[in-house]
Amino acid sequence: MHEAPQAPPAAELDLATALRETKLCHACVVAGERSLSRPLRWVHMVDHPDIINWVQPGQLLLTTGYHWPDEPAAERALVEALAEKGLAGVALAVPRFLSAFPATSREVAESLDFPLLEIPWDVPFSQITEEVHAWLIARQGQLIARAERIHRDLTRSALTAGSLGDIAAALSELLGRAVLFTGLDGEWLGGSRERHARPQPTPAAQQAAEAVAGSQACSLDDPAGDGQRWLACPVHIQEVRAALLWIDESGARVSELERRAAEQAALISALHLSHQRALQAQESRLGYAFVDSLLEGRFEATPAALERATLQGWEPQAAYQVCAILLNEPVPLSREGLLRRERWERRLSRYLQGIEQPPLISVSLNQLLFLLRSDVSPTALWRRLGDGESAMAVSRQVRGAVETAKGADDVARLAAALRPGELRDFESMLFNRVLEGDDDARRLFLTRIIEALDPAERGTSLRLTLAALTDHGFHLAQTARALEIHISTLRYRLERLREALGMDLDDTDVRLQLQVAMRLWALKDD
Repeated sequence: MHEAPQAPPAAELDLATALRETKLCHACVVAGERSLSRPLRWVHMVDHPDIINWVQPGQLLLTTGYHWPDEPAAERALVEALAEKGLAGVALAVPRFLSAFPATSREVAESLDFPLLEIPWDVPFSQITEEVHAWLIARQGQLIARAERIHRDLTRSALTAGSLGDIAAALSELLGRAVLFTGLDGEWLGGSRERHARPQPTPAAQQAAEAVAGSQACSLDDPAGDGQRWLACPVHIQEVRAALLWIDESGARVSELERRAAEQAALISALHLSHQRALQAQESRLGYAFVDSLLEGRFEATPAALERATLQGWEPQAAYQVCAILLNEPVPLSREGLLRRERWERRLSRYLQGIEQPPLISVSLNQLLFLLRSDVSPTALWRRLGDGESAMAVSRQVRGAVETAKGADDVARLAAALRPGELRDFESMLFNRVLEGDDDARRLFLTRIIEALDPAERGTSLRLTLAALTDHGFHLAQTARALEIHISTLRYRLERLREALGMDLDDTDVRLQLQVAMRLWALKDD
């Protein structure tokens, strides 16, 4: 007898392996060749009329055929029962009591993909059982050693990992497979390779994994992944799914040990995420308090406060817009509403950090308030993050603490009229608020138009020209006569007005706004 074969660490013993590496190499497969990958857990010798009660799933049955039925109906019933029992297969010693498996047995086994083997009579069953059992015992020792290593290395990664990418790298090294993490929206959270170095689960795979209930790992084919196959293992924090751990199994299916390693890594990842969330929550509370002090007009510009503001990323002299995202959730928020708000905050924070802007965010009830640098487009942000259900309001441009509080008031007024999916900004609504009789809006509206003209020329050139234009319905000939200037001079002044105001004077809406502004200015002077 030769030495018990040593299996590679990731291999499971199956009939195909046993046929290559043990005394079973002398056997001939006569049926079920497509199912030789069935796991082989034991070898059992039985020559008994009632075979079914003496075998277990995963066993290879060795028989001399002494009690094998000789009637087709009985043969069919026996082969079907053995296949249903989950045996790895049946090996018959030939020729002695039977020269070969009967034709009916072969036909039924082939139709069921159930392996039948024929072994030369001079190959003792004892040698087969000894070699296969030695292989299994050796394999079990390897599995125990590997399980200990996986447990040890993953535990070490839990203590040393700075990110989910570190945990993915540790698990990838242990399994020899690509490993990565995604969030519940499919966003990349870290992986064993660079994000674009290996295939990733498609949105279709993400949705398929989300649809699987429970906490167990599941294997699934990526519906849009060009033959890609993944093991998806949910990461839960307090029974709520927080992320997904993915293991690439396109080359080969994961073993039971690898599946357990994935579940252990998911548990470690949950602990890591919980710790990170606790830190983020503490940082967020500090950030909320600072942003709230700005929005509520409570910020005092002491040296210590300005230092904290600088650490948060706020610049008193920089131009910002106050933005509010209104979630389509009733208050008080339900548990689902709180989770949705948390996900919104993470997405918003990641977006701001991705464009190198400090996440100056505050959260209250069903709203997220934040400061956005004036050089960042609110429309681009909303196009990227908007979900069709939430709405967004954007204030006027503000500088410093006093104006920031006014910006918060802007979005508070806008938020009251927002509809799901809508984006409204203060600038587009300013004139409407003037018509509604809002005194603050009126003052700002007039200031913007009048101060856009050269202060030294108020009451003379540009202001008189604009007043005459609005009085005469922007009729150039009548305006020129009223001003007692040549029409070419008027056209020159029109160009200066366009440049100063930044408005299209041919637009009917702009003309209406300017007519109202000049009438309000006249009333102010009176």
